[in-house]
Amino acid sequence: MAALAWTALGLVLVMAGLLALARLRPARGGLTSPQWMLLLGAVGMLAGLALDARSGGLQVLAALCSGPTDLADMVALHLSQLPLAHLGMLAGGLLVVPLMPRLRRGCRRQLCARLGQNVACSAWMVVGMAAGSLVFLEIAGSLQAVRDPSVVLAGMAAGMVWGMVASVALVQVLIRLSHGPASHADGRT
Repeated sequence: MAALAWTALGLVLVMAGLLALARLRPARGGLTSPQWMLLLGAVGMLAGLALDARSGGLQVLAALCSGPTDLADMVALHLSQLPLAHLGMLAGGLLVVPLMPRLRRGCRRQLCARLGQNVACSAWMVVGMAAGSLVFLEIAGSLQAVRDPSVVLAGMAAGMVWGMVASVALVQVLIRLSHGPASHADGRT
């Protein structure tokens, strides 16, 4: 598969993840807190990735291409090879905490932007990025395709979104378990 095909596959999976996120957290007007976090986190990640690339170029991503095949080691490799990308994602996502009450009038702070919830979500996004890289690299290997940076980037983008989806779904399950199903009958948290 060519770089364009990996990019297209990544975009399809990102769009599917965004649809899943919209279903989990329907907007009542404007973007939801997770959508803002994902947007600002992606901007932060791209800025950090640009800085990481300046110090190592595509060799940094190439190291991920031939990296480990288990999730824990891939997360460690991601954090060591792309530290600014991950710090940028965390910083961008945490901007939601002070901005959300300004971005959405009537936003109840306890539901819109909790610091702990954002940090946990960022962790899920990091794991998702590493898992996405692993899955895309495995697919590339099984297709005997070149395992190049486009594969890693497409997997990271898709994994980041699906990490967010997993985090939001888990938070909703925990809220429902702690408050009971009747208090969230409309499906919103």
